[in-house]
Amino acid sequence: MTSNSDPCPCGRPGSLGECCGPYLSGSLPAPDPEALMRSRYTAFALGTPEALEYLVVTHHPDHRPPDLREGLRSSIAGVDGWERLEVLFAREAGGRGTVEFSATYRVGQKRQQLQERSEFVLVQG
Repeated sequence: MTSNSDPCPCGRPGSLGECCGPYLSGSLPAPDPEALMRSRYTAFALGTPEALEYLVVTHHPDHRPPDLREGLRSSIAGVDGWERLEVLFAREAGGRGTVEFSATYRVGQKRQQLQERSEFVLVQG
């Protein structure tokens, strides 16, 4: 079990409680697309029911399939460990942003990598 004093999985300096924790708990909104993406990575890494809800809430409402929760739950269960996040590019302008990242994770003993370019848009603050 992870505590707020553990290092934040997103890779930024500081503890979970000082970094992504306030976004995941809903006490603060992520201030920019990179922070939102890092907090979503952290949610995947934690894999808790609360983290799953954060992933649902931060998924754009126009692109939330009815089976999103089940798909996320299955994705989380299929990963044995998230190892590293590297932000390759981040840009924000006018309530929109782009973040390209590489995430390294483990399935069994096999290390895998996901590289993605994600688009973010500010919705209701």
